[in-house]
This record gives sequence, C-alpha cells and structure tokens, in this order.
Amino acid sequence: MGSSRVSAACVWALLCAAGPARAEPAPTTEAPPVPPAAVPAPVPPAAAPAPVPPPATPTGPTVQRFEADDETPSAPTAPPPAPKTETAPKTDAAAMPLTMDEMPVTATSNRVTVNFFGDPAFVIDSQHETTPGFVLNPLDFLITGRSGALIAMTEFAMEQIEGVVGIDIERLFVGWHAERYQVDAGRTHAELGYWNNAFHHGRWLQLPVERPRVVRFEDEGGILPIHWVGVTGHWLPLLSGDQQIELAASVGNGHGAIVDNILTDGDTNGFKALLAKLEVKGVGARDLRFGVSASYDRIGPEPATAPMGGFARPALPDTGIRELIANAYVAYRGPNLTFISEAYEILHSASGAMSGTWNTFDAFALAGYRLGEVVPYVLGEFRRTPTSPSDPFFFPDPTLPSEILLDFKELTTGLRWDLTTWSALKLEYRATLIDETNLRVQRGMLDWSFGL
Repeated sequence: MGSSRVSAACVWALLCAAGPARAEPAPTTEAPPVPPAAVPAPVPPAAAPAPVPPPATPTGPTVQRFEADDETPSAPTAPPPAPKTETAPKTDAAAMPLTMDEMPVTATSNRVTVNFFGDPAFVIDSQHETTPGFVLNPLDFLITGRSGALIAMTEFAMEQIEGVVGIDIERLFVGWHAERYQVDAGRTHAELGYWNNAFHHGRWLQLPVERPRVVRFEDEGGILPIHWVGVTGHWLPLLSGDQQIELAASVGNGHGAIVDNILTDGDTNGFKALLAKLEVKGVGARDLRFGVSASYDRIGPEPATAPMGGFARPALPDTGIRELIANAYVAYRGPNLTFISEAYEILHSASGAMSGTWNTFDAFALAGYRLGEVVPYVLGEFRRTPTSPSDPFFFPDPTLPSEILLDFKELTTGLRWDLTTWSALKLEYRATLIDETNLRVQRGMLDWSFGL
C-alpha cells in the first residue's frame, strides 16, 4: 500500500512537470523595442527562381520530348530511364561476328560460356554419283572460362566414322590476355597465316563449307602443323585506333612421325619447334590485314619397318627431316566484301646417304560479297609438289593411299544464305583437277551450318 502511494505521487509529479513544458515555448532572448522612427523600411525579397512547370496534362501546356524510336515514354512521375551502359547486339546479317572471339555471348555476366557448332549436309560427287547421301559432319563444342585477364578454353569435336563415335580434343589451353600482350600455354591453333586462327572448327564461321586444302586439319588431308602444343606469346607494339602491329612467337613440340601425329605427351627429340609471325592491321583500310609467318622444326627419324604400335618411313628410313615453312597473306573482311589470299612454301630437306630436298608450294584466294542476306563466293587453290619421288614426310610409304593431294587445281563456287544471325545454308559446287592422273572430280553440296 505504501509503495502504491509513492508511485502515484511520482506519476503526478511527472505529469505536472510535463504539462508546463508543453504549454510554454522555449525561452528566447528578445531585443528591446525599437522606436517606430528607427525601424528600417522593409527590403523586398530576392527574386525567386522561376518555378518548374508541372508535367503536361491533357489540359495543361505541351512539353516537347525527344525520345528514341524504340523507347516508350515514362509516366510523368517516373524517374528518367537510366543511361544505357551496353549496346544490345545486332541481329541482322550485316552485323554477324567475323570470328568466334567476337560472338556476343562473351558479353554475358557468366564466367563460363558454352558454344556448339554443327552442319548436316547432302553431298553428291562424280566418284559416287549413283549413291548421293546425307552427311553428319563433326559436332564441335567450345567452352570458355574468363576471370579478368585469365582465360581458359577447351574445344572438342564429336564425329561418327563407320558407326563409331570418337571425341577429339582440338584446343585446350590457359592464357593471360591483357590489352597489349597475351600468353597461351597448351594446345592451340598455330599462328601460321591468317585463316587458321580466324576460323576455328565450327564451319558456320567461314564462307565455304570446308577449309582450303592447305589449311585443313591434319586428319583431313592438311599438310601444315595446324595445332600447336606449347607456349605462344602475342605483343602489340602499336595499338592506335584501328591500326595495330602484332608480333607472335611460339615454342612447342614438333611433328610426330607423320602429319597427323600431334604430340601431346612429349616430343620425339630434344629440339623444339619454333614459330614467328608479324601482322599489320588497319593501314590503308580499317579491315585490311597483311602479314608473314614462318616455322622451323626438326622431325625425328623413323625406321623402314614399323615396330609394334609404331610408324614406318620406308621412303626415307632412319633419317631426320628438317622442315621450314614460310607464309604470306592478305585479308580484308569488311561489312560486305571478303577477300583472303594466302601462300605457303614448305621445304623439307635431309642429309646423309639419302639426302634430298622436297619443295611444296600452295596458294589460295577467296572472294565473297554480301548482297543482303546472301553472299556469293568463289575459292580457287592450286598446289605444286614433287611427285617422283614424292615428299617422304607427306608420303612416308608411297604404296599406301593418302588423303594428301599431289599437284592439283581446284575451283569452288557457292552461295551462302544467312537464315538468321547464327545459321546459314550453303549451296556449293567444287571441281578438282589432279594433274598427275588428269582426274577431274566434281562435287555438289547443300550444307546447313549453325553456331550457338
């Protein structure tokens, strides 16, 4: 009971103290009254800024607005749209990416991107004219991971040969790509010429259905070291707007016993293959490139008779081969016109009891011009190589068949129709004249390629 009285008294005291505090204003210090004569005349207030007119209404003033054609005006009370920080990729045929590295999927927020390429086709040729058929070409997968300047890439192809599905690792490397330099280590495409790194394994990327014969892959009748296992460095000493100079140098494993033997688990000798390249871009025209490249290798000797699981070179047994490759190219790839021309000189030489020199020259030129969604193109190529005796590296056993052609002339004409940005139909005719046998082979193809 006593505590209740004390609490009630405390509450009453607080209420009494709070009441006057709310009723009375805070004490102020007032100046003594000034006689009327001493009061100065009132000063007019400063001019206020002009009021901002309210948003236009159906009955109010009309405010002129400048909006983009594809932008919907926001409501009067909505904040203005945020400025665009990225230009959306175009989807018209003229804006197609020129190389795989320019595909807009790399602009997404994902650190890892996956692309795949394929091209089913219908083929008829003069050697099998009674049995035309559909062809399922390799399905290519490209996986790219990026984290700042660090890049890791793997590319593998799946193909079916006589009912057996095989998987080939085409590229697998890790690299550091800065603005003026980059370094890649692993299995890459060799920096020989222009075509080899402008167009990779996806056939949709290139105008014709197939690569020119000189730059075909090793297991498709090619004669160059298309794939490179080692380290490659790039440096841009000049980078000014559209103009640039690029230097590239590589060191890696050399050739195996034959062209198709790509060494991924070591080398056959202590000497490492060397490669160098110089390219100039943007001089004379923004999309113009020209350059030179060269490689040098020492190919190890092979016996005349193949051991268990090994190779044989009866054409030049127990003798090493020196290989020197020289190249020059010019390429222009503008919005409409495409022109690419390359020339390769391949010199093989050997010393000792069976010494000799074998020289192979191959050149091609591709031209195409875009007419809306359609691109007509023409590709010509010819080769000069020794036939008697033939090159012992390209033909280690002349008695066995080979996909590598000797002297030939070839003309390809075609029409590419871009159905969408990432898919194209190619209608193509090719005629090949093999000089040694005077055999003329003709082929027609309808190919539907895609890259996603």
